[in-house]
Amino acid sequence: MIGLPDKRRIRINKRVTGVSVPPGFGIAWETVPDVEREVLLRLLPFLEDRRVLYDPTEVEIPNRCVESVLRLREFLVDLAGLLKEDAKLREVLRSMSAACRAFLTRLPDPQSQEPLGSPGAGWGYPSWVFNQALGELRGRIGIYLAVLVTEYGIKIELPLAAILPPPPGADE
Repeated sequence: MIGLPDKRRIRINKRVTGVSVPPGFGIAWETVPDVEREVLLRLLPFLEDRRVLYDPTEVEIPNRCVESVLRLREFLVDLAGLLKEDAKLREVLRSMSAACRAFLTRLPDPQSQEPLGSPGAGWGYPSWVFNQALGELRGRIGIYLAVLVTEYGIKIELPLAAILPPPPGADE
């Protein structure tokens, strides 16, 4: 068992499966299987520690970001392997892993002559590609986190919550 406060364990113990409206208001839920709960309890602190997901892009060091995304992808694949094949959480983890893979695929080949550069290295093409790929990664992970918030009723704190998509109607 992971040493997290009991309050956090209880928060993701059930997930909403349906809501009924008047005349008989009600909410249906099912208990989240223990393995899924444990995976969520391991996932959230790990994601909260991935600064690549939320730090301002101008302070990011591209090569360290790549290392962090590689670790994230490996972690997600390992966690997905702990779950049943039909688990919704497994599907979300695999989608997050695919977002990491897409980020890594968009970057210049490490063997090429075009280095990723470093902060303040300029506005060259490799920097543009890196920043676009990083923005896409953050957006996709944010969407998958929103699925977890909806599906499991978990709460995501700042700074990680900064990559969650805005709620519907927030533009108005």
